[in-house]
Amino acid sequence: MANERITEGIVRDHFKNDALFKSIKWEEQKSSNKAISQLLVGMSKTGGKGSGAPEFIVSFPTDSRYLIIVECKAKASCHESKLRNKVKDYAVDGVLHYAKALSSAYDIIAIAVSGETTEEMLVSHFLWKKEADTYEELTEDKSLLPIDSYLHLFANEQFADNLRNIDIVAKAIELNEDYNNYSIPEQTRNTMVSAMLLSLIHEPFRIGYKAQPTTKSLSDSMMAAIKTTLEQSSVRNGDAMIGEFSKLLNEPLFREKKIKNKKSKKDRTTLEVIKEMIEYLHKYVYPLVSMEHSGFDVLGRFYTEFIRYAGSEQKQGLVLTPFHITDLFCDLANLTEHDILYDPCCGTGGFLIAGMKRMFQKAGSNEDLKMNIRQNQLVGVELRPSMYTYACSNMMLRGDGRSNIYCGDCYQTKGAVSTHKPTVAFLNPPYDVGTAEQLRFIGHALDVVAPQNGRVVAIVQMSCAIKDEKDLKAVKKQLLSKHHLKAVLSMPDDLFYPVGVVTCVMVWEANKPNAGRKTWFGYFKDDGFEKRKHQGRIDARGKYKSSIRDKWVSAYQNGDEIAGLSVKYEVKYDDEWCAEAYMETDYSQLCDEIFIEKLKEYASFLVLTNKI
Repeated sequence: MANERITEGIVRDHFKNDALFKSIKWEEQKSSNKAISQLLVGMSKTGGKGSGAPEFIVSFPTDSRYLIIVECKAKASCHESKLRNKVKDYAVDGVLHYAKALSSAYDIIAIAVSGETTEEMLVSHFLWKKEADTYEELTEDKSLLPIDSYLHLFANEQFADNLRNIDIVAKAIELNEDYNNYSIPEQTRNTMVSAMLLSLIHEPFRIGYKAQPTTKSLSDSMMAAIKTTLEQSSVRNGDAMIGEFSKLLNEPLFREKKIKNKKSKKDRTTLEVIKEMIEYLHKYVYPLVSMEHSGFDVLGRFYTEFIRYAGSEQKQGLVLTPFHITDLFCDLANLTEHDILYDPCCGTGGFLIAGMKRMFQKAGSNEDLKMNIRQNQLVGVELRPSMYTYACSNMMLRGDGRSNIYCGDCYQTKGAVSTHKPTVAFLNPPYDVGTAEQLRFIGHALDVVAPQNGRVVAIVQMSCAIKDEKDLKAVKKQLLSKHHLKAVLSMPDDLFYPVGVVTCVMVWEANKPNAGRKTWFGYFKDDGFEKRKHQGRIDARGKYKSSIRDKWVSAYQNGDEIAGLSVKYEVKYDDEWCAEAYMETDYSQLCDEIFIEKLKEYASFLVLTNKI
């Protein structure tokens, strides 16, 4: 006898096993959302006064404008009627009935599923946009899709990005809390995640890790998988990475048979704990690699967020560059598919990854060029062995197994790096070295790209542009004598939230003495991002992606002088290098409403400070 519960179980398992499931709201038969419940009142498929009850309702905490609803039938013969008007008896008819009711307030993806096995299952997808008279049938897919694919069907990339970003932040926090419960040191956590993700690349390990009988056999298997992966990828300095990963074997989690959970106060076998940690990454993080639309960004965001929440790396001078800024660098440098990109302080590899993604886009369908980009056009240097390991792992997980990343001091490796003939350099130098030293890193990058008449884009502390220090002025004078300071962009004050550092972006052209040339200054203080609890700083309303980014890039590329945004000025070494020093105020934006609002704010200030 046909059983609709079997069909529902297949659908339920499909979604619950998805890497993004933790970031959606999954409900069955009814919704706790009053607006949804109200729209389903009187929409019973029997035609009575009762409420409609779709099998499954998926909503999104990041954006209340979108819903996914699913209707199931046990028999494939009950998939749809000829006229799609028998809502009680057919899956397609029923889901469209509910979609119509809900479309008065939401964009709906309606999914009809029928059949008791995956082999016989029929799946139909429909998009019913808010307040539209009818639906659009999506005929290209006939099977259940990953959640990420459904996000793209709504045709709002910012909505998809926000949900993925929040999902990644949540996973980073969850993992760190779990590792903390087992007293795993912060630095070790980063290495552990890197090792586990790399081992999952190796298919035999990915298939067999759950069957390992002891902690030692599991750790030996993981190390063997990593070694094989590194050898197959021909990674430079693979021995240094193995050395870092081998340190894990001295940790109690891998050395002992049992470990105490601080939260539960109970001992657990280390074998069980390690398998759980690997399985979490396997189920919820590793699949992000295969998201064809956004795999580069999603995995990088997880990796960076995990490191951000795992430790206070900023105390060591590491400030992780936000992803929309690494992408902006590609525009500022006018990066092409033929450039060779260099980062002398590559950290986790964020700039190299952003550059690789942009060059891939430029290369289009030219697979030979993409292979050359992977093998020859990405060059990095990282001083810290642990961070070097993260950078190489990060690149490998993105399909770049032969990136030319050196472990060492960028000044000492200058000769080796120069053989690659870089044409562009991106960098975010360590901020704990002082202002003059940050600019010396820029000078190093300019020396490397100078033989190719290249470009350098760097994000440094604003103090590098405005401080009145003898050493700083000396470096600025030396740089301007050889190279052109093409642009300086004042960035948002909380760009690196939660780290408190004010920054600017400098764009340089090598082998063009600055005398007689103007610098374009941009006041890029508002990027549209907002701070959200447990989410960090995100483009919640899509302002940056929809308008601000294009406005910035257009003004920069055209050299426009726009009141309140940009100005041109020829500067010398002892001048301030920031837009605030030269830009005119844009009075055209002032109005009565703004004036009244400021008066109210001032009055409130006087009351709160007991001055009135």
